[in-house]
Amino acid sequence: MPGPLRIIGGIPCRCRTPVLNYDTFINLLFSRVKRADVTLALVVLNAVIFALLAAMAMSPMQIPSELLIRFGGNFAPLVQKGQEWRLFTALFLHGGLLHVGLNMFALYQAGQVVERLFGRAGFAVIYLGAGLVGNLASLWWRQGPVSVGASGAIFGVYGALLAYLMLQRGSVPGEVFREMRSGTLGFIGYSLFAGFSLPGIDNAAHLGGLAGGLLLGAAFAEPVIASRPVRWLSLRAIGGVLLTLALGFGLWQKTPEVLRSFEIDSAYQQTLQRFSTEEQELLHDQAELMERLRLRRITEAAALDTLEHDFIPRWDQQITHLSWRKAPEAVEWQRGELVHYATTRRDALKALAQALETRQAVWIERSRSLQVQADNILLQMRLRKSMESANR
Repeated sequence: MPGPLRIIGGIPCRCRTPVLNYDTFINLLFSRVKRADVTLALVVLNAVIFALLAAMAMSPMQIPSELLIRFGGNFAPLVQKGQEWRLFTALFLHGGLLHVGLNMFALYQAGQVVERLFGRAGFAVIYLGAGLVGNLASLWWRQGPVSVGASGAIFGVYGALLAYLMLQRGSVPGEVFREMRSGTLGFIGYSLFAGFSLPGIDNAAHLGGLAGGLLLGAAFAEPVIASRPVRWLSLRAIGGVLLTLALGFGLWQKTPEVLRSFEIDSAYQQTLQRFSTEEQELLHDQAELMERLRLRRITEAAALDTLEHDFIPRWDQQITHLSWRKAPEAVEWQRGELVHYATTRRDALKALAQALETRQAVWIERSRSLQVQADNILLQMRLRKSMESANR
């Protein structure tokens, strides 16, 4: 993790501008931007949003994924459904106290230097542009879990600093340059290593943000003695912005389509939930009917009418819903087994109805056999799900 404000790194390059001394460099930086207001505003905004989410989650250590998605996390199916604004809002959401703390610490350190090198407007464009490219890279690389955090934008800030040092070496005194080089490269190297070593870290967003920051930093870099931090209408600035836009657009175009599979999965899960609720109600009502019949609180004719005009049609309805509902490929077997299960339950009631109508014992035995068969189907499904979970 980088040290104090001055310890932010870079790499050397040739430059015609004479190297400035330390005092002149600092005076020029602060004459450009006396106070890093954009950096401070971003830190405060991220902290306030995190505090609100932590209060809603009733825990600052980990914010639930459902809450992050609801408040604008980078979630591929919803982004592809027309909610592209999530690529922006995800930059201001964090998954836990450690996550937001480390990010804001890094932003506060680097931002105060980079905002003064590129000016407030230049810094804001670098931060948001790199952050958006980082989120697009995350979307392209992995469409499953929700992605949040400012780290892609922060990597872009460090990337812009590297680009500045590569192009404007003469603007930075030697001792400051060496401190910046060790600090920045240390931050980037350690963060990327941690991302590849630890689970749950979105290195695609880091690398995408770094690339965006390098492009925009190279496009905007002007000598510290220049009258303006960024020459917005220069060919280099315009070209850098266009290249960054092209990189983001290319990532968007190459992102696999997951909306259809997400919609299939969501619809299937809703069907499962409805089936589970209806199954429990049916089994309860059936048990209650049989108990009333045993105690002779209802006639056999009334029980038969209930079976034929209520229970059996309800099972038929569930069978139809499951049969027509497309399931994700990984759980297609489950849908087929549930159809088999519901059909067996319905057939058991049909056999019971035949027993009540004909008073033949063979239909009673048939109904009992089918009920046992249905119980076994459920048992086999639970065993298979347990084995699949154990093998993951």
